[in-house]
Formats: sequence, C-alpha cells, structure tokens
Amino acid sequence: MNTRAAGSRSLLRRALRTRKTYRGQVLVLAVVIILLFIFSTTALIDVYHLEEARNWGYQVAQEAAMAGASYSSSETRWIFFQPPVDPLADTPTPRPDGCMDSLPIQLNGPDALSAATDMLTYEMNLRGFVHPGNYDYEIRVLPDFNGGTADNFPPVPVRLGASRGNWSAAHAAVGVYISFRVSTFMMSIVGRSTVQVHVFAAAEVAPPLECPTPIP
Repeated sequence: MNTRAAGSRSLLRRALRTRKTYRGQVLVLAVVIILLFIFSTTALIDVYHLEEARNWGYQVAQEAAMAGASYSSSETRWIFFQPPVDPLADTPTPRPDGCMDSLPIQLNGPDALSAATDMLTYEMNLRGFVHPGNYDYEIRVLPDFNGGTADNFPPVPVRLGASRGNWSAAHAAVGVYISFRVSTFMMSIVGRSTVQVHVFAAAEVAPPLECPTPIP
C-alpha cells in the first residue's frame, strides 16, 4: 500500500514538473512572438515612412520641373521658332485659318532655372527643409529646340524618375534632382538613424499641335 502511494506521488510530481516546463515554453514562445510582431511592425513603419518621403520628394521634383518648363505671361520662358513669320518670336503667330505651322519651342534658360528653383524652395520649405542644411539639389535646363543631353545627371542612382547617367530629352526640358535625409525608428536601433533619399524628375516642352490639313 505504501509502495503504491509513493508511486502515485512520484507520478504526480513528474506531471507537475512537465506542466510547469510546458507553461514555461509557452511563455517564452509568446514573448518571442510578441517581440517579432513589434520588430516587424516598426520595420513596416520605417518602410512606409521612407516610401512616403520618396514619393513626396518625387512630386516636388516634378512640380519644380514643370514650373521651369511652363509658360507664364509675366515672364518670357518660351521662344517659338516659326520661320514663315518670324525666325524667333516670344509668341506664335497663327496662320490665316487659325492653325499653327510647325513650332519648335526653345526655353529661356535663366527664367526656366529661376522658376524651377523658386518652386522647389517653396515646396521644400513647407515641409521644414532648408537649403543647404537639410537638402541638396541640382537643376539642369536643356533650352534648345531639340533638347539634348546632360552628362552625369542625375549625379547618383535614384529609384524614381531616372537612373544615374546622361539624362536626355527630345525637346526643350528641365530636370530636377533632390537629395534629403529622412529619420527612421527601427533602423536607429542598429545605428542608422537617417536614410538619404534621392529623387529625380523632368518635364519637356511639347510643341503645339498642328492642323492636319495645310493651307492649299
């Protein structure tokens, strides 16, 4: 009888030890899962934050490029090449039927550069970026009728807009490159508190549409 009771107590102790071990393993596993969830969530926050900053920077570069390549009645930024009327005119002259002859367009380089710079500065300042402390930029203007090529521009590879190399355009165009730093959360734990973002965008001046049927 005593032997049977001792055996029962031994089995009970082993069962309790097994249950405690099992509960400890479950607790460790739960802690690991929670930590993995926290790390993955914060990593996703960093990824989203960087992607949002990159997209925003690309939009700013686009707006600046379009401002440089767009027409303004207060400043002459376009120069029209219209041989039948005037070799070089600030405004195009329509034909008697109201249509236009072929009109290659040349940019006024200094005005285009100034307009793009002003727009870029305004948009970056809205987000708290001040040059040269918080961001760098480079703007190139291809003013000629047939565009051209800007060597080594953008100066570094970018994920949006273009790759590093020689930027080319078929028409007069403005290209804008921006570089700025974005703060991180998860990456700061491993010693990378900021990430440098590079973006590039360009805008070309498209010639006006011609009438499909010429004057007889």
